[in-house]
Amino acid sequence: MARIAYCTPGLGPCGGIRVLVEHCNRLAARGHDVALVAPRPEDPRWIKVDVPVIPIQALQGAKPLDAVVATGFQTVGWSLQIPAQRRYYFVQMMEHEFFTQGGEAWKQARDSYPLAAAQGFGVITIANWLRRALSHEWGIDADIVPNGVNQEQFYPDRSAGRANAILVEGDDRNPAKDTEHISWRVALELRQLYGVELWGYSAINHPFVNEMDRHVLVPATEQMRQMYSSCLFLLKASKYEGRACAPVEAMSCGTTCVRGIIEGDDDLHHGVNCLLAGYNYDDVLSAAQQMMEDEITRRNLEAGCLQYAEHCLQWNDKIDALETIYEVA
Repeated sequence: MARIAYCTPGLGPCGGIRVLVEHCNRLAARGHDVALVAPRPEDPRWIKVDVPVIPIQALQGAKPLDAVVATGFQTVGWSLQIPAQRRYYFVQMMEHEFFTQGGEAWKQARDSYPLAAAQGFGVITIANWLRRALSHEWGIDADIVPNGVNQEQFYPDRSAGRANAILVEGDDRNPAKDTEHISWRVALELRQLYGVELWGYSAINHPFVNEMDRHVLVPATEQMRQMYSSCLFLLKASKYEGRACAPVEAMSCGTTCVRGIIEGDDDLHHGVNCLLAGYNYDDVLSAAQQMMEDEITRRNLEAGCLQYAEHCLQWNDKIDALETIYEVA
C-alpha cells in the first residue's frame, strides 16, 4: 500500500476534476492510502469522492508520502511543502492558454512547468500535443496517461429513446474555450434548418442559456447520461483541450459528436467515431449538416463510438500505468 496525495486548486465542476477524482477513487480501490489536498477541504457534492479531502496543513511535518501529485499551476509550490519521496506534475492542459497572454496568471502557469522540472518532478500528461508542447518549449519529457471513462456511469441509456435534439456542451469562460460562440451559433442555424431541439449543460450560465430548449446547470451524472444517450449527436467547439470529457462520455453512451477544435482530444478520430472540423463556423456547420442529413454515416459513427469505448476508454490500464509511474505497483 502506498500513500499518495493529489493537490488541487479547487473542486468545482469541470472535466479536469472528474479525472482527478477517478484517479484517486481507483487508486484507493486498489488499496492505496490516497487523499485530495484542497484549499477548502469540503465535499464537492457534484461528484462522489471516495477519499479524504484535507488541507495542506494536515500533511506538513508528517511522515513522507510515497508520492505527491501537483495538478494545477498553483499547486506546484504547495506540493513542495508536503514531505514526499517522489513528486509529479499531472498536466491536463497548457494552462496558460486559459489566460490573457502576458498577464500574471499566464506567466505563473507557463513558469510552473520549468519550475516543476527543476525541482525534480516527474511530469505526466494526457495528450500527444501536450507532450510535444512540453518537450518543445521546455525540454520536458512527459509520460502520457490518457483518460478513461467511468462506464458504470456512462453507458447507452435508451429508456427515453432518441429525441430530435442535439446536445451543445461547453462555455466561453476563458480564451481556450469557445469564445467565438461557434457551437451555439451553429446550433441556432441547425434549429432553423432542421427543426431540432437544442439541449445543453454547463458549469456556468453562458450567453446562450436562454436559447436552449433544455439546459441543465451542473447536471447530475444521471442527467448527463440521459442527455448523451437521447440526443442525435453532441456539438462541441473550443480552441484547445487536453482530452475533453464530454465527447468520450457521449461516445461511451453510443453517441457521436461534431467537434470543432485546433489542438487536443486524441480520442476523436474523424470518420471513425466522430466528425472533426477546424475551429471555425463554416467547417463546424458543414460537419453538423452532414451529421443531420446522412443517417448512415451517423449510425456507423455510433458503432465506432461503442467499439472505441470498449477497447480504449477503460480505466484499468490507465491506473496500471499510474502505479508504474508512481513506483507503487
